Amino acid sequence: MVKFARKIFWTVLLTGILGGPAFAADDMSGSAASLKNFALPEYSKDSARLQFILYGESARNLGALVHLTNPKIDIVKNDITNIQNIVSLASVLPYPLNWTGGQVRDFWKGKEHSEALIFADDAEYDKNLKLLRGDSPVHFRSREISVDGVGFDADQERKFIHVRSKVKVIIYPEARRKSGVRTSSKEVSKEEKK
Repeated sequence: MVKFARKIFWTVLLTGILGGPAFAADDMSGSAASLKNFALPEYSKDSARLQFILYGESARNLGALVHLTNPKIDIVKNDITNIQNIVSLASVLPYPLNWTGGQVRDFWKGKEHSEALIFADDAEYDKNLKLLRGDSPVHFRSREISVDGVGFDADQERKFIHVRSKVKVIIYPEARRKSGVRTSSKEVSKEEKK
């Protein structure tokens, strides 16, 4: 009962913060419903920690499956404990793969709560398995890496995303810095100027 009450509290709070209709996955199981311009916060069953926010243009609930149009997943960092640190990313679009490291850093300013974003044209969310799947083009964006492709399977519990085909990957200087891998001094100084 305490977890359920906590989930309702966070859902109501996020609805106010994110400025749109929200629903909890447990509240929709087994029923049919349609939503427009929604935000769905998803919590860990073990810790009740906010794991991600699923945004979308429309959703049609079909029992355990939710069909989504223009879904966007905001994967929340593990260390976020204050709901006030969450900003709505409902209107954010994926940036192009040809952006420089500096442009990517600028994009992520003010989005400190977010680990990564996943964008797709459409997808299905399985509420029981906590899996998001789609056959449409997909765009994964983070501070370190960007991936475009077609078709995907995403599992938040395992922190896993599989992009099925036509995969293009860009690794940004942020990833190289975190890994400790240095590029040539010419590349590093050029990137630091941006």
